[in-house]
Amino acid sequence: MTSPAYATPGYVRERARILADGPMCAICRCRVATEADHVPPVSRHAHVDGTGCCTLRPSCATCARRQGAILSGYRGPRPAPPIAPPPSPAPAAPVHDADGWPADDPIWDVDWLEALRDVPADATWPRLMTPPHPAAVGSYGDQLAAYALERTGRPLRWWQRLYAARALEHDAAGLLCWDACDLTVARQVGKSYLMREACLWRMHQGGRWDVQTVVHTGKDLPVCVEIQRPARRWARGEAFADVYKVRDANGQEQIELLADGSRWLVKAKESVYGLTASMAVVDEAWAVPATIIEEGLVPTMVELPASQLWLVSTAHRKATALMVTRRNVAVAELGNTDADLWIEWSAPPGADLDDEAGWRQASPHWTPRRQRLIGQRLTAARAGETDDPDEPDPFEAFAAQWLNRWPTVRRRAGHGEPLLEPAAWAACAGALASYDGPGIVALEENRGTGAAAAFVAGDGDGRYEVDGRACQSWSEAIDLVRGFVAARPGARLIVGARMNNQLPADLPGRLGAQRAGTTETGRGLVLLRALAAERRVVHDGTVDLDDQIIRARVHNLAGGGLGLVNNNARTDLLRATLWALDAAQVTPPVPAIR
Repeated sequence: MTSPAYATPGYVRERARILADGPMCAICRCRVATEADHVPPVSRHAHVDGTGCCTLRPSCATCARRQGAILSGYRGPRPAPPIAPPPSPAPAAPVHDADGWPADDPIWDVDWLEALRDVPADATWPRLMTPPHPAAVGSYGDQLAAYALERTGRPLRWWQRLYAARALEHDAAGLLCWDACDLTVARQVGKSYLMREACLWRMHQGGRWDVQTVVHTGKDLPVCVEIQRPARRWARGEAFADVYKVRDANGQEQIELLADGSRWLVKAKESVYGLTASMAVVDEAWAVPATIIEEGLVPTMVELPASQLWLVSTAHRKATALMVTRRNVAVAELGNTDADLWIEWSAPPGADLDDEAGWRQASPHWTPRRQRLIGQRLTAARAGETDDPDEPDPFEAFAAQWLNRWPTVRRRAGHGEPLLEPAAWAACAGALASYDGPGIVALEENRGTGAAAAFVAGDGDGRYEVDGRACQSWSEAIDLVRGFVAARPGARLIVGARMNNQLPADLPGRLGAQRAGTTETGRGLVLLRALAAERRVVHDGTVDLDDQIIRARVHNLAGGGLGLVNNNARTDLLRATLWALDAAQVTPPVPAIR
């Protein structure tokens, strides 16, 4: 039955005002609001219309139904109606700086965080973390930690206990306060171990919240299966023959608690539709489409008490809207406890790649071994190596995996992505003080309607200067090449494979000209990004090249590397420059003396 509080003239007028401009839902932040909910809920306070005892917030139908389902089981005390107090303004969100609130800030003055605010020497306080939920009176985090210790004999790390304490904050009725908890940290700090113990603990909470179904999914099914594998082996032990039922069939991996039928299922992200989840855990959420979560998982959780979504991920430049959107909301409104719980360890936005303080801010657990590992990965990135199959750019891979640096704009499907951001290319403006060698000249045509000539020279210390011009005709580009070679005698010549036989017989260097094409373009794209990231490429007055670089969009190739997206923009000067940069990495052979 609808509460009378939703039928008064005052409520009707205020609801119409709040929804007039089509606001987004204040809870999920991803759907248009169609309802106006009381805060606190009508069922949790003695409502007196017109007294200011509560406020209204915009809500979508999905979130409104979910709150209704959770509140339907609430039987907490209801105080006697108060004497109508004068209205008071809603409290402002807590103020924080760009890096959130430090461990000693009074905002963390709650019982269940008291012991955790003494940060160990091998740990780091989160750079960004949502404040404690205003409805919370305690946390089940210590119970999860005790369960993990008893099961494995291995205590949770400090940061794992902190996250558990925050994610499992509960209200006076024993229900979890947070509908969604988002955790993002750098690589190899213990995310998988935490997820495994949390899923097992939650599977054993049937006595508290009825039969539990834990659904575990993520970017790759094999990775999720691997996280569960040690737990399946443990549950299959002789001591638990009558306690658990384990399935290992491909695509049907699960552990079932025979006492009440609670289960932990591992499913591919495309297979979560229709499963009713008490807890849903999404691993490497950067690669999971938002629609799978919003349409496949969240609706199944609406009717269950204390249901909760965990999104766990390290950053990635190609992240979907799922994590990017939630993070944008969290960073902009970190004090908003109506949104997700957001906990992030990451380097500050302006941190350099080799800033060890930034490495540590992205690493909740810190050891000398980890410091050496990150240093080795940076050295590998500078050598052009990347161990991320989804990110061919070694510097972007390093920044995401070890600095936990997130993009602010979601990946655009089907249209590629910018080769370089304008600010990154502008930061490379300048010129070399001297050249080491004659340099390299490259020549390419523009689909039969013009051509371009590029010049690249290095200083012998790993830095390069690029120059060139887009011309209206092939003959004009040839003349420009002659000018480059005259100024730098001995410069090597590179030409597009299709135009090698179009070189004039008297062009200097024609007989030794190298041919270039798609392979050299792909290598050059990755190289240009790497050089620009460390400002080891400079340019001065290159208007034509600036335009082509900023317009260029790229996509990942199936076999690795990058390819140019055909968006009808001119790329002849860019390609010539890429070929010259690529060739500059190889020392020319010394001809044999005959």
